[in-house]
Amino acid sequence: MAVNGTAVVTGAARGLGRAMVLGLLRAGHDVVAVDRDERELSALDKDANGLGGRIATIASDLTDPASAARIVEFAERKFGPVAGLVNCAGIGQEIISPKFATEPVKFWTVEEDIWNKIFAVNADAVFRLCVAVVPGMISRGWGRIVNVTTSLETMIRPGMSPYGPAKAASEALSAIMAKDLQGTGVTVNVLVPGGPAATRMMPEFVDSAPERLIAPDVMAAPIVWLLSPASDGVTGQRFRANAWDPALDPAEAVKVAGAPAAWAGLAGGAAQVNYAQKQPA
Repeated sequence: MAVNGTAVVTGAARGLGRAMVLGLLRAGHDVVAVDRDERELSALDKDANGLGGRIATIASDLTDPASAARIVEFAERKFGPVAGLVNCAGIGQEIISPKFATEPVKFWTVEEDIWNKIFAVNADAVFRLCVAVVPGMISRGWGRIVNVTTSLETMIRPGMSPYGPAKAASEALSAIMAKDLQGTGVTVNVLVPGGPAATRMMPEFVDSAPERLIAPDVMAAPIVWLLSPASDGVTGQRFRANAWDPALDPAEAVKVAGAPAAWAGLAGGAAQVNYAQKQPA
């Protein structure tokens, strides 16, 4: 069930973002699709024709600090207040080496401008866009934020700096935002594919070993549910899309695919969980 308001999806033109945009449109959402590639956005716009909801596209470089305000203004002008934000845009080790998966990148070889660029897209832009939409969501008493991060193993695996640390920052921010927004009607959750996905971020395997990768389409069912009223009260959770069974009732799929965000089972996890349990629904 779609809600009144706009759903903004970054990294929308390809891979995980594209799959989520198409799924949301089929569910009746009006979607603003954000990406830096105008050609790919044009292709998405054509494929979205007749799916149900309306789509508007905007080419934007998320490393630009002014991009968040421009995106939100565009979304509101096109379709109305932003009710859902999906931060999917990401760049990673593939911009350092296409063989990063088999020839790990040593952290001391990473140039500072690359570190800054990867953090700018995977962490800084998430913060800016959330800051841009949250006041309006709070004033309306309802909103959905979903951040696409990565597995804990990827965050700390050798050769995965700076991508791993940047996604870890986004996940930690998600957990904090969920707590800060308790009782407002605005929820924050994390969605991950559940393993390496068939996207441009895995160039070494997309053509040579696609069977080792998760299809982006697995993201569609959980994102539709997470942006719907059916997910009211669900916040501070991370969901593995490849564990979400569309054949199950969503209430059951949530139990199978979900867990607390930001490593609640690690040191300090009990205190974190106890804190969350004490907060108002």
